Amino acid sequence: MKERSLLITGGLGFLGSWTVEEAVRRGYKVIVVDALTYAANPENLSSLKVKFVVPSVRHLWGVLRVEDRRAFPVSDPPNYDGYGRVEDVEREVEEFLSSPLDALVILASVEDYELMKRLMPYVEGVIHLAAETHVDRSIEDAWDFVRAEILGFYSTVDAFRRVKGREGRFLLVSTDEVLGEVMEGALDETAPLMPRNPYAAAKSSQEHFAQSYINTYGLPITIVRPTNAYGPRQHPEKFVPKIIINALRGLPIPVYGDGRQRRVWIYAPDVARGIMDIYERGNFPDIYHIGSMDELENLALVRKILRMMGKGEDLITFVEDRPGHDRRYSLNWEKMRRLGWYPKVGLDEGLLRTIEYYAERYANRPSVRR
Repeated sequence: MKERSLLITGGLGFLGSWTVEEAVRRGYKVIVVDALTYAANPENLSSLKVKFVVPSVRHLWGVLRVEDRRAFPVSDPPNYDGYGRVEDVEREVEEFLSSPLDALVILASVEDYELMKRLMPYVEGVIHLAAETHVDRSIEDAWDFVRAEILGFYSTVDAFRRVKGREGRFLLVSTDEVLGEVMEGALDETAPLMPRNPYAAAKSSQEHFAQSYINTYGLPITIVRPTNAYGPRQHPEKFVPKIIINALRGLPIPVYGDGRQRRVWIYAPDVARGIMDIYERGNFPDIYHIGSMDELENLALVRKILRMMGKGEDLITFVEDRPGHDRRYSLNWEKMRRLGWYPKVGLDEGLLRTIEYYAERYANRPSVRR
């Protein structure tokens, strides 16, 4: 194992890539395991010196489902064309750790249990971010969430248990949604898990597994629950990017129900900084909430973004509410204050940076109404 080395799963995703950047900024060499699913983007790490490799033997992506005596894959495998395939992953890791590179990205699934065990000796700790995260998709079909959140987390944490044991640190990034609807006040880290949608249930399963491994094996696992993150690099299906992109194109902006659902918003790089602060200075095992003072209704957020973009509210389109839509989330994040962390980027500044990011990428694309 090399000191100042980290394994970050899901490091090509939105929050994952910001966490990789923050870790590198603090002097860590980072090994990333990412399956390159639809929400991942290699360009998210374009500011770093990175090498991409694909293990020649890897976990079979997806699972076959049988209907009417026919078997077919639940999801198509990612396309790894154009990336170098390697026979000896350990050799790649050893060369990386003594190289000037910032990160080694291994394009593979965290469900690959043997791969995860092979990587553990080379890192001092793990930050687990690999997950499916879009609630709407979980409502349509929860299988990918069961696979990624539950099977993927089990593979990673059990590999850590068998190789690292009580050495190092394991940080699981969860979500405020595991605590369910909070109509008044704010919940602290002792609140019971009350998930109300399949995504939140899958993340709650991770937390239950983590607690069982803490109690049974004494593993140094800490859980982090951030509130709603936003910022550059977020997938266009998410709420803030969809508002901005649709406004740029003059397309209707869908708002669920009456739009009175309340959320607490936090700029993604601030979340990444909080994750690394916990990894470096937090207690293991423990639970931490990452939050902010920027709470507002969804409809108010849409109107705010439209004003910042100079667009009219006529783009707002109310649509049927999604099943089980929680009205409000709110976390007490006093423990993070005591740790010395607080958000540095307020909502107005963060939204401006986010608008500029998507305007640069989408402003000149043609508007298509269907």
